[in-house]
Amino acid sequence: MPQISVIIPLYNKEAIIERSVRSVLNQSFVDFELIIVNDGSTDKSAGVIQGIRDDRIIFIEQENGGPAKARNTGVNHAKGKWILFLDADDELAEEVLEHFFRIFTKNPTINVIDGSFVVRGNKTTRTVTYNENIRIKNNYKSFFYKEILPSTGHTLFKRSLLERYSYNEIIRRYEDVELIMRLLKEAKIITTSKVIFYVNTSYSAASKARSTIKEDFMGYLDFKNKNFWEKMCLYQFYLWEREYYPYEVRELYPTLHRRYDLLILYKTLITLKKYSCYLRRE
Repeated sequence: MPQISVIIPLYNKEAIIERSVRSVLNQSFVDFELIIVNDGSTDKSAGVIQGIRDDRIIFIEQENGGPAKARNTGVNHAKGKWILFLDADDELAEEVLEHFFRIFTKNPTINVIDGSFVVRGNKTTRTVTYNENIRIKNNYKSFFYKEILPSTGHTLFKRSLLERYSYNEIIRRYEDVELIMRLLKEAKIITTSKVIFYVNTSYSAASKARSTIKEDFMGYLDFKNKNFWEKMCLYQFYLWEREYYPYEVRELYPTLHRRYDLLILYKTLITLKKYSCYLRRE
C-alpha cells in the first residue's frame, strides 16, 4: 500500500507528457504509485508512456470522457492513503512527495495540504507563495481572499476525502472549482511555502467557454443553504465568469445581476482586505 498515489489524466499531450512523468519518477521519496489515465488521446501520448519502463506506473485507457471522469477513474484505482493530481502538461518540483510525507506524518488530523506553485509562460514567470504551516480556520473565507487555492498539481488530498467527494463528470470547465467548493465543507487544511509544481501555460489549452453552460461550473451555482463566506465565493466566481455566457446566466440566475447589495458588499470586503494588508505593511 503506497503512501501517495499521483494521478495524471492524459489527453493529447505527447510533446510534454514525458517531462511530467519524469518529474514524478525522479522524486527522492519512492513510496508512491503513478496512475496515468489515457482519456482517449488521438495523438502519440499513449506510445510515449508505454516507452517508459517503471513498475510504479499504472497505465489505464478509457474512452474520452473529460478530465473529471479521468480523475475519478484514477481515484477508483488508487491504493495510496493520499492523492496528488497532476495535469499532463505540468511538472512536480524536486523532493515534493518527501515534503508532503513529513507534513502529514506530523499532522495526523489534516486531510488537505495546499502548497505554493510557479506559473511559467512563454515570457513571464509568476510564483504564488503561501505561508508555512498555517492551519486554515475558515476555509471559505480563506478561499474568497485567495489565501488558499486548492486545486490540481499543488494540493495533496487524503483519499478518504476524495472517496466522499468525487468530480462531477458532466462538468468539463472549472470542474476542479466545483469539487473544491463542496469539499471545503469538511477539509482540514494546512499550507506549506514550498513550491510544489510548475504550471506550463505554453502547453495548456486556452480556457474557453463550453458550447453549453451545463458543461461549465457556471451552470450549477446554488446559493441555497450556504453560509456567508460560501455565498461570497460563489458570487465572486459569478462576477469573474458571467461574461462567457451573457444570455444563459440571465436565464439561470434572473435576479443575480440586479443584486447591487451583493456587489457593494463584495467590493467592500475586497477594499477592507487591501486596507488591512496596507496597515500591516506600515
